Amino acid sequence: MIKLLEQDTVEAAKNYCEGDPFGCRILAALLAYGIDKPFAQFWAQYDESGSITAVFCRLDTAMTVCAKGDYDTEEADSFVQANMGYMGALRPARQGESANGLVMRLTENKITESTADVEMNPEISDVYAVMEECAGTGFEVPQFEDFYSDMIYRRKAKTVTTAIVRAEGLPAACGAMHLSGHTALLTICACVPEHRRQGYTRKVVNALLERNPDCDIYLMCMPALHDFYRQFGFVTIGGFVY
Repeated sequence: MIKLLEQDTVEAAKNYCEGDPFGCRILAALLAYGIDKPFAQFWAQYDESGSITAVFCRLDTAMTVCAKGDYDTEEADSFVQANMGYMGALRPARQGESANGLVMRLTENKITESTADVEMNPEISDVYAVMEECAGTGFEVPQFEDFYSDMIYRRKAKTVTTAIVRAEGLPAACGAMHLSGHTALLTICACVPEHRRQGYTRKVVNALLERNPDCDIYLMCMPALHDFYRQFGFVTIGGFVY
């Protein structure tokens, strides 16, 4: 059974999501928005004993599924289809299923250079400027108003840390870390095409890792980026589909 989260079920959903990269993505939104916003909806799937077996989050036009073990995949897939149609949802790849990308976990922090020139929690428009320059290169760029509003909510709730590095005074690379408890998810790492292969993204990633030393840190990336993230100490622990 899948039911909308209510006030008396939120804590159980939080406990279920803790310590999981998909759960971190959901919790960062839940802690920022709560359960009373029409554009941020949260559900849980329950087994016959009443235990949570999966948690779903729909934020605007994107859905994320946290499912750590056995769950009713047929019900979950039907639910996603009914709510998202062809857009689907970001969820863990199942055993034997072809994954779209990798889920990686930091096992050894290998920061090897200074991050003094990285700006932490800069103007939101500076982060967006980098993302905008990366449009059309496999990087999904939201509308500015949506991104700005989302970042404001998350900053107030302290569920996000952002970073940029500049080249010739202009934003050249950016990154963010979603935060929930002792779990963090590295995301939106991007570099303006003309400044790639100059170490700017590496500085941003190093700075975000440096400032969250007590977290279990995860990321989700395309297979082509495996070697890039492995240099920081990340190892592949699974896959995702979308």
